[in-house]
Amino acid sequence: MCKCGECKVCCTVLPIDEISKPTGIVCQHYCDGCTIHDTKPKVCKDFNCAYLEASDIISVNLRPDKCGVMFFKKNKNIFSGIINKDIGMTAVAKNQIASFNRQGYSVILLSKDEQPHIILAEGHTAPEIYKEYIGLLNGNI
Repeated sequence: MCKCGECKVCCTVLPIDEISKPTGIVCQHYCDGCTIHDTKPKVCKDFNCAYLEASDIISVNLRPDKCGVMFFKKNKNIFSGIINKDIGMTAVAKNQIASFNRQGYSVILLSKDEQPHIILAEGHTAPEIYKEYIGLLNGNI
């Protein structure tokens, strides 16, 4: 099994237009792992959550299906996180957010049907981080 273990959060929460996969539904190509791994869409190939990028050095408790948040680094100032409503944000996830803040990253938490929540690192302001985040989403940064 890959470093993801039993986690399939990204295969559930993210929409994938190329294969008509909506948000919040387990991908039709997931069965104990990706069944179209060799031919999966570029967006899937390019995506790595923060856990997957650092799984060799961090606790399995930070895996998205265990901590309740799928974190991913947006740039040198921002980490984003998608909250898994089925689990909720655990103490481990809250501690990780505090760690990101101490390292100088603001964290933008996203949850279905709710406004983004920004947890600012020291020296950051909400307007500047929000503007930077929107720029990233629009491909302007």
